[in-house]
Amino acid sequence: MLRSRRGPVIFVAFLAAVGCKGQPAPSAKAANSDTRLEPLIQEDMPSAVQFDLKPVSVPPSSPGAELFDCAFTSRGQTAKFRLEIKQGAASADQFPMAPAEGRFIAVPGSINKVLLEELKKALDAKHAPINSRRVSELAFTAVVLGQKQSRSLEGGYSDKPPGDWVLVKLFLPKGGDEGEIFLNFNPVLGKAEFSIKDSDYGDYVLNELAKVL
Repeated sequence: MLRSRRGPVIFVAFLAAVGCKGQPAPSAKAANSDTRLEPLIQEDMPSAVQFDLKPVSVPPSSPGAELFDCAFTSRGQTAKFRLEIKQGAASADQFPMAPAEGRFIAVPGSINKVLLEELKKALDAKHAPINSRRVSELAFTAVVLGQKQSRSLEGGYSDKPPGDWVLVKLFLPKGGDEGEIFLNFNPVLGKAEFSIKDSDYGDYVLNELAKVL
């Protein structure tokens, strides 16, 4: 039985998301802003898996939610899925956070073999997905750990200077905490990434994501 990581640990998770040495380093600036840095996933830092995302023009199922088309392309294969996420009101604390919820939506024609191999390494999972039958969607609860974040030269995140990254921690299944994973996304750059929360969660999270990615 895995330990619960709620309460004060969320603050620790925020610090890990902001300063973790496993976060990828920036490689180039976007042309129209000196705070929008293109992340680089280095081969010797397999703690995150980056993918592309772009807003979807059709309205999401829940008012106030954001909906994105997502794609991971590598070695001639493309995994496709959609991400829907809705944020609640932020707290008034010194380090404001906000509750959130959402879902991953399966897309026909997705080829996820390479993506799952990369996620297995990044999440420190011990085994490949087992009996991961496909489902139409995978719901989650979440907490938004930071908004308007930029990458530091060391690869962490900061709100000084402000940027376009949103830092989120997901809980699986929805309403539970059997598995946790960080999801950071930048709608301006059109980039997002999965990164490890805890290796104890690796196998569970990989099995769940394999059902829908």
